[in-house]
Amino acid sequence: MPHALHTGRRLAMALALGLSLAGPALAHSELRLSSPAQGARLATPPAELVLGFNEGVQVTAVRLHRAEGGEIALARPGPIVTTARHVQPLPPLAPGAYRVEWRIISAEGHPVGGTLRFQVEAAR
Repeated sequence: MPHALHTGRRLAMALALGLSLAGPALAHSELRLSSPAQGARLATPPAELVLGFNEGVQVTAVRLHRAEGGEIALARPGPIVTTARHVQPLPPLAPGAYRVEWRIISAEGHPVGGTLRFQVEAAR
């Protein structure tokens, strides 16, 4: 009987350790806010793009495309740092639809990416 009790304790400890290690591994970095926001229709072109995450991440790529095609060159970001808020200066944008593609490395080391779209309205 003592052997069964000892085995049960080992099993419980292994399970507890596994769950404690799985917690952070199951968490994912998420884009929590952006400016412009997803689907925004703007009266004036934005001067910058802001991406806000739920935790510190390493932003590895930000690309801006016109909806009808063609990438718009962006200033290269500085050194890769861990941050929860990334600010990307934007060049002057003409009226039209745009798509932003972003890529990060999460705190756990997983690559994550996403897309957001916005539109700059023509002046009236």
